[in-house]
Parts: sequence; C-alpha cells; structure tokens
Amino acid sequence: MQAIILAAGCGSRLAKALKGKPKCLAPLEDGIRLIEYQLAVLNNFGITDICIVLGYRAHEVYRAVGDRCHCIINRRYAETNSLYSLWLTRNWVQDDCLIMNSDVLAHPKIYKRLLNSAGNALTYDSWSGRDQEHMKVSFHEKKLQQISKSLSLEDSQGESLGLLKLTEASMKALFTEAETVLKLGGENQWAPAAIARLAQQQTIVGIDVAGLPWVEIDFPADLHHARQTVWRMIPTASLPQLTKRQHRVG
Repeated sequence: MQAIILAAGCGSRLAKALKGKPKCLAPLEDGIRLIEYQLAVLNNFGITDICIVLGYRAHEVYRAVGDRCHCIINRRYAETNSLYSLWLTRNWVQDDCLIMNSDVLAHPKIYKRLLNSAGNALTYDSWSGRDQEHMKVSFHEKKLQQISKSLSLEDSQGESLGLLKLTEASMKALFTEAETVLKLGGENQWAPAAIARLAQQQTIVGIDVAGLPWVEIDFPADLHHARQTVWRMIPTASLPQLTKRQHRVG
C-alpha cells in the first residue's frame, strides 16, 4: 500500500492564522504539526511508501518531512488545483494507494475502517454535507454515484473527507480520467472531478465515519476546532513517532 498526500495549495483563508505557512504545517500541540500526525498515523498502519505533492512554500514542507516522503513539486500550484497535483503522481504509483488531502485531521479509527475495507473505498460523514463548501457525495446501494461541491442538498448523503483507497488498477484508470479532464481544460478542478468519472465505471464503496472525530481545516474556526476538540480525542500515545517528537520538544 502506498499513499499520496496532496499539499500544494496555499490555504489563503488561513494565511493570517498560520502566518503564511502551508496548512499542512498547522501546529496542533507541543510543536507537532498536522503533516507529522498524518505521516505518523500512516506509518502506524504500515504505510511508509508515501508521496507528497508540494507547491506553496514547498521548501518549508520539505524540511518538515525530510526523507520520510517522496516529494513531487507542482510548480503551477497557483494556477492549478488538486486534480493537476494528483495527475503529477501518475508515474510514481505502483501499488494499491491511499489518497488524502493535507488539511484533514482524522482519528486513527477512520484510517483503520478505510484500510480494513475491500477494494475501492471512500470515507464520508453522513452527519455532514449540508454546506456549500462541503464536497458532497451520493450513493446507490453504498456505491458512490456523485461527488461534487455543487451537488444539491436534496441529493447529498454526506460529506467526503478527502480520504480514499483505490486498487492499483483503479489508480491507473483514475489517472486516465484525470488526463481527460485536464485536456478538457479542467486544470483548476478538484481531484473529485476524476473520482466522479471513475465511479461511473468502477465500484467505489462508501465508508460512513459519522460520529468519529475529524475536521477539514479551511478556516480559522476549523483550526480552533481541530486543536481544541478533535486533537484532544486522538490517542497520540499509540503513535510512536509523535511520542518521540513530544519528548524531544519537551
């Protein structure tokens, strides 16, 4: 199992709260940054072959992750979106793969539930998906049908976490769909534009994680919720990498 972390964006809505730093470097507690938690939880589930797509202030993130990741630079991050960043990893993927956004703080149980599922799967929260900003999803017999921010509230059955798992064969098909969207002028679209096309060809099962702690960090209020609520519900003692870092910082 490999993993891709999409981290090229600048996170302009959090620029003041993070003093201009990339969202993945958001501090959670005791000097632990969001990207360090994500790497620690992936490693804890045996995933060490990780690719991170960088863009905005890439050098700062590179210093933070060191040699723990393969790094790909999206030099066009200011004029493209996550679909283009994902497409840049097409020659790196050689196995089943987990795809995730760098601005999501999620409890380890969410990762476990996803990784324990068979085949292609996407995590979503059926208690959410009512806001215009949410990446909304709909299913038929637990199979993904639509994923889009523009999905109507009547059709929405929840919010995507931006955390999914695809087989190697499905990853290849996803890159084909991504390339099609890009050729149609979709460089500024989100990665779910290709995922939606893939769902029309292959089964992607929905994994409902409603009730488990998670947050997508887009606004200052999200960052506060991440630090004060979600982070405090995560058992960091079970993640050796974080425990060692806490001791070093302390």
